[in-house]
Amino acid sequence: MTLVVREHRRVVGIVLVVVVGSLAGGLAQQQQKASTDFLVINVRVFDGIRTLQNTHVAVTERIIRAVGGDLTPWRRLPVIDGAGLTLVPGLIDSHTHVRDAEELRQAMRLGVTTMLDMGATEVLPSQQLFALREAAQVTANMSDLRAAGYIAAPPAAGLPTPTLPPFEEANRFVASRRSDGSDYLKIALTGVRSANSGAANLDERTVKALVSAAHANGMLAIAHIETLDDVRVALSADIDGLAHVWRQGGANPEVARRVAEQRVFVSATLAIPDGRFPEVRASLLADPRFSPFLSNQAKEHLARSFAPRTTGGSLTELRASLDAHLTAVRSLHEAGARLLIGTDSSRSNPAVHGVSAHRELELLTQAGLTPLEILTAATANAAESFRLNDRGRILPGFRADMLLVRGDPTSDVLAIRDIARVWKAGVEVDRTVIDR
Repeated sequence: MTLVVREHRRVVGIVLVVVVGSLAGGLAQQQQKASTDFLVINVRVFDGIRTLQNTHVAVTERIIRAVGGDLTPWRRLPVIDGAGLTLVPGLIDSHTHVRDAEELRQAMRLGVTTMLDMGATEVLPSQQLFALREAAQVTANMSDLRAAGYIAAPPAAGLPTPTLPPFEEANRFVASRRSDGSDYLKIALTGVRSANSGAANLDERTVKALVSAAHANGMLAIAHIETLDDVRVALSADIDGLAHVWRQGGANPEVARRVAEQRVFVSATLAIPDGRFPEVRASLLADPRFSPFLSNQAKEHLARSFAPRTTGGSLTELRASLDAHLTAVRSLHEAGARLLIGTDSSRSNPAVHGVSAHRELELLTQAGLTPLEILTAATANAAESFRLNDRGRILPGFRADMLLVRGDPTSDVLAIRDIARVWKAGVEVDRTVIDR
C-alpha cells in the first residue's frame, strides 16, 4: 500500500467522521428526550458473576445506582415489573469485523451492546472504522465499538491490510497504530495459511517485539492464531489474548494449562466452523425470537452459501472441524482458562452480527460450560479482559447496558434469545426500527 493511497483513505475517513458525526449529533439530541431513570422490580438479576432472585435495580442518568436494598430513595422512579424475567448485562462480542452502522444496529437489537472489532481492512480503512466508533458512542441504537485498526500481519498472509514492516520497525508500527487511535493491537499468526502457501509466518522475535511495544504503549496485544505452534509463539511473547482457538489437533491439556497459567483470555469463534452448516444458518433465520428484528442485510447473509475451509467440504469433514474446535475449547475450560464469546462476524464468513453471538452461547454448552459460565464469558469476563471497567456487570456505578429477557438464562442459556427490552447506557433501544 503506497503513501498516496494511505493519505487518500485518511481523507475519506475524515470526511466520514464529519458526515457520521452530524448524523450521530442529531440522534443524540433525540435520545436526550428519552427517560434514563427507572426502577426494575421483582426481577431475577444475573450481575455478571452471580444470580440474585426477586430483587430490584435502580437506574438514573444512565448509571446503575442500586441493586437490591432499600427501595425508599428510588420510589418516585418509573417502575418496570420484572416478575418472571431476568436482567442481564449487555452482551459483549469480543471478535467482530464491522463495516457499517447497520451492523452495529443489528447487534444492538439482539442485546449485544458492545462490539470489539479485530481488524480494519482496505474495504473499511481504520479512519472510517474509528468514525463509526465515535458515532456509536453517542447513538443509543448502535452497539458501542472498540477497534484494533490495522493488523500486524506477515507480508504474504493474504490479508487485505497494510503489511507488517521488518522486525526493526515493530516499535514504529505499534506507535502508528496508537497514534491512529487503535484501542488494542491485533497480531496475525497464520500457521495454516503459511503451511498451505509456503509463505513465511511471523517469527517469535517479531511477535515479542510487537507485544512489548504494545505494552509499552499501554495497549493489549491479541493474537489471531490458527495452529498450536501459533499459540506457543504467542504465549512465549507474553500475549494478552487469543482471537481464536486452534483449528487443528483438538484437545491439548498442556497448551491449555499454559494459557490458563499465563491468564491469557480466549475468544473461541466457534460460530465460524459451525456456521458452514447450511441448516445452522437456516435455523437462526427461522427462529421467531430473531426474525422480527433482523435487517434485510442480516437475512440475506444468513441465506447465503459459504464454501467450507476443508478441501472436500463433506459433512464428515465439516463435523470433524467443528469437533476439533469444541474439544480444544473443552480442554481450555477444564484447565481453567478465561473464555470470552467472540463470533468473528463479517460479511465474508458465516457468522452474522448479533445473531451469531447467541449461537456462540449455545455452542459453548457443547464445550462443557454451564449457563452461568457462558453468561460470565459474554459479560464480566469480556469487560475485565479488555479493561472496559464501566460495563459487563449489574452493580452500582456501572453504566446501564442491560437486557431484560423472558425466562431464566442462568438455567437455560437459550432463554436469553427471548429479549423483552434492551438498554444502552440507560437509554432503551427501539427494536422495531429496522432497515433505517
